[in-house]
Amino acid sequence: MHTSTVGIIGGGTMGAGIAQVAAMNGWMVELREVDEPTARRAIDGIVQRLDRLLEKDRISAENHDDAVSRLCVATCSDCLSECELVIEAIVERLDVKAAAFREVLPSLRPDAILATNTSSLSVTQLGEAVGQPQRLAGMHFFNPAPLMKLVEVIAGEQTDPLVVDRVAQIAHQWGKEVARASDSPGFIVNHVARPYYLEAFRLLEAGLAGVDEIDAAMREVGGFRMGPLELADLIGMDINTAAARSVWEQLGRPALLEPSALQERIVAQGHLGRKSGRGCYDYSAEPPSPAIEVQRRPLALSDSQRDLVARFARRGGERVGSELQNYIFARILVCIFAQATQALRRGVAQRQDIDTAMRFGVNYPRGPFEWMRAIGPDLCDEVLVMLAESSESDRYRAQPLAEVAT
Repeated sequence: MHTSTVGIIGGGTMGAGIAQVAAMNGWMVELREVDEPTARRAIDGIVQRLDRLLEKDRISAENHDDAVSRLCVATCSDCLSECELVIEAIVERLDVKAAAFREVLPSLRPDAILATNTSSLSVTQLGEAVGQPQRLAGMHFFNPAPLMKLVEVIAGEQTDPLVVDRVAQIAHQWGKEVARASDSPGFIVNHVARPYYLEAFRLLEAGLAGVDEIDAAMREVGGFRMGPLELADLIGMDINTAAARSVWEQLGRPALLEPSALQERIVAQGHLGRKSGRGCYDYSAEPPSPAIEVQRRPLALSDSQRDLVARFARRGGERVGSELQNYIFARILVCIFAQATQALRRGVAQRQDIDTAMRFGVNYPRGPFEWMRAIGPDLCDEVLVMLAESSESDRYRAQPLAEVAT
């Protein structure tokens, strides 16, 4: 039986993770790094992770040994000559990625597929810079690649549809859920997820809730594994802020995605989340405690508004919470819905792909469109109208969700 080979350029956290996924799913792996010792260290790290999986009985001895035997160091560009697929997973700079592809291109099979793991760069522009736009697609894994189920498959403007189909097929063979996207800023996940964080910071800025209250509402009422502020701390406040500003700028500065001044201030102070010991939370002791002081003001809802957010929570939540919890949940979730419908209107992806991406890329309990249908698009629109009427900003004046929800 013929064994396929994948070349992976870059042996950092993401490249090594992708290499592990490929090796565990029957592919030979040629790992290329700046030099041979660096590549060998990367493979040693993968072997250590496979050893731990064996110790914990997560894989059999046979599967362990087979995967280890498939990991090879690409000591020169010619080592990639038998690769069906070459994936780059290096620094997020278009010139560096393009140079890496151009260096190996002469030794590749003419039908070898080029894939970029970029999360923020244009697949179209990278394909043009490489000089082979028809052969290059996005294959965006999520960190850690061996655990996260999603791969976003992105078609550049000139990517051959057969290339996109094959990349999607390979991702499925490697046990991943695939969401197809067009070459748009943030693709699906980084495009649609922005309001999850931004609305949480707006609630803090308005003094309506504290850090722990916001996170608790989204976990307890919404069923999210992590609240938005603890998740931003885990991702890295600098990374999360940069993604927010990048998507906002590239989409023409829509009001719904305007970056949070509070979040940018936290980053400017060097509070980057867990990795720096402080972000929205202070991690100097266990359990972490809120690190942002809020000038509290009461939430003033009318009886009809109180009833509206309670109905929203009843239909869409794990349970109905307090008045404040229901409001937090309804406000953040309906803004995600608004952004998802904007992504659909912009042609970023189809409904099913958006739902798949959000469920498996950021572990949402349900995809936005599935969730919207369960709650009722008209009720979601009522919440948006309520937010628009009570805000001086026009960020909530979205096009009706009911038009595209189903």
